[in-house]
Amino acid sequence: MKHFSKIAAGLALALTVGSALAQAPYPDHPIKLVVPFPPGQSSDILMRIVGEQVGAKLRQPVVIDNRPGAGGVIGTQYVASQPADGYTLLMGGSGPMTISPSLQPGVAKYDAVKNFSPIVGVARIAQVIVVPVSSPLRTLADLVNAARKNPATVTFGSSGNGTTQHLFMEMLSSAANVKLSHVPYKGSAPALNDLMGGQIDTMSDTITAMLPLIRAGKVRPIAVTSGKRWPTLAEVPTVAEQGYPGFSAEGWISLLAPANTPPEIVQQLETAVQQALQDDAVRGKFSELGFLELKLDHVQLRDFLQSESAKFRKVIDAAGVKVD
Repeated sequence: MKHFSKIAAGLALALTVGSALAQAPYPDHPIKLVVPFPPGQSSDILMRIVGEQVGAKLRQPVVIDNRPGAGGVIGTQYVASQPADGYTLLMGGSGPMTISPSLQPGVAKYDAVKNFSPIVGVARIAQVIVVPVSSPLRTLADLVNAARKNPATVTFGSSGNGTTQHLFMEMLSSAANVKLSHVPYKGSAPALNDLMGGQIDTMSDTITAMLPLIRAGKVRPIAVTSGKRWPTLAEVPTVAEQGYPGFSAEGWISLLAPANTPPEIVQQLETAVQQALQDDAVRGKFSELGFLELKLDHVQLRDFLQSESAKFRKVIDAAGVKVD
């Protein structure tokens, strides 16, 4: 009888401990936030300050874990394989989330919606289409007309095949029904050097990257890719304003977790991020880096990921974009 009592007591203790562990409040230890790009990029800088504020609100550190490679695919795929417990999160970028799965299905072996639990939109950034200051092309209409008059002779550079710089220009080509010739480079810097030297006719890059060159008079902006004018470059008209209504192409950042993360954890993280985005330090960093807030809750973000994936799949197929 005593032996039975000891067993019963042991079982009761185990159940009590197990119940206590199961009910431990989230989070009870540091959270890892994977940024699938190298340190020092504008998205990395932004997520560090957002992560700091989120950690303060959740009372646990948010530790940035940079896992670059394959255009963001390596870090993104890593998070897709992690436990759905809210302790490994992903900075989702437009390239690895909604371009790479269509462009490199053998490399990016994940789906933006099926393999992730959307949490919240964080930031968005437009690109600006520029030409050399010495170029006779002074407007978007000049660029389109030149391409229409002499198909495939107007060249545009990018940081590589399948990048947003490439695909945004392919979207313009499709919208205007003209043929532009793509010249891929290994990064933005050599493309910009050739642009300023007049070796290529045009290119598109983020407003963050282009603004110093524009202000210094080294390149001439002719259009921004966002649906509405961008605050830090408000004097430059959008593509949509210049004859292509509905045209909108932006890069973006979001927060995601592995698929099947408990809804209560998703909601807690969403609330913490939304609160963090109201912080003055975070708002100041947004302004400094040229970002605007991507105002999407977890439900809206899921729909957004689906629509962005479909949009870029169409662009990739129509343009026949291939990656070696």
